[in-house]
Amino acid sequence: MSFHAIAVLSGNRQKTIPNKTESQILTDVVIPFVNSGVITAKWGSERRSYQVLELRIYETSSVWDKRQSTLAEHIKRKRNIFSRFENRANDILAVKKPRVFVVTPIQGDKMGDQDQQRVHREYDERFETIERVISDAGGVAIRIDKEHAIEDLVGRIKKEIRGAIFIVADMTDERPSCYFEVGYAEGIGKPIVYIASKQSVLHPGTATKIHFDIHQNVLFFSNLAELDEKLANSIEKNRRKLFDTDAIQLSGESD
Repeated sequence: MSFHAIAVLSGNRQKTIPNKTESQILTDVVIPFVNSGVITAKWGSERRSYQVLELRIYETSSVWDKRQSTLAEHIKRKRNIFSRFENRANDILAVKKPRVFVVTPIQGDKMGDQDQQRVHREYDERFETIERVISDAGGVAIRIDKEHAIEDLVGRIKKEIRGAIFIVADMTDERPSCYFEVGYAEGIGKPIVYIASKQSVLHPGTATKIHFDIHQNVLFFSNLAELDEKLANSIEKNRRKLFDTDAIQLSGESD
């Protein structure tokens, strides 16, 4: 038998982990997901950690050969058997990676007009860049998508901020929700790395404006490559402060 996992990520992305044994699926995929909502796996040439919103597991009698069919065709009419593994996973302790909450405008519409699609794509690509930098630093990026708002949204945001080791906040286009989230994080003493593009996403050609005093500490960038470089350098420079596990335990105790 061969087992295949489909991990649903934020922004309606998917990652596939095909052709595993039952033991591999349980140990490497299901247990980390059940324990922390995070999976670390090799996709492409590198191992990375991702926040996973939903996990699906399929069993087939033969190994999937990508030269013969797509994975979707190979598992067609197969039942999602994630629940079969869930109870077993709950009995086993998995190691957690530090969680980093990402404050970002959830803007645009993947199915909207061209301009809405452009905005949606820009913020998704930014998150993927942030996600990669944080994974390389040893953490996992957490973003709450409006389309996956389970339970009370504000309550879940507060919970994730309390549980995060630090915050990365994109203040481009100054969304009220972003100011609320960074205000809450500041109030409970979370370290925050502020970022913003030099130009507005909603109004290209217009310079980004940042209110209050945080503008002195913002990492401004012109493109994704500059975002990658500046964020990675900032995290490395401030690693001792950002990865302070004692601080997360104290802030995580209050509402």
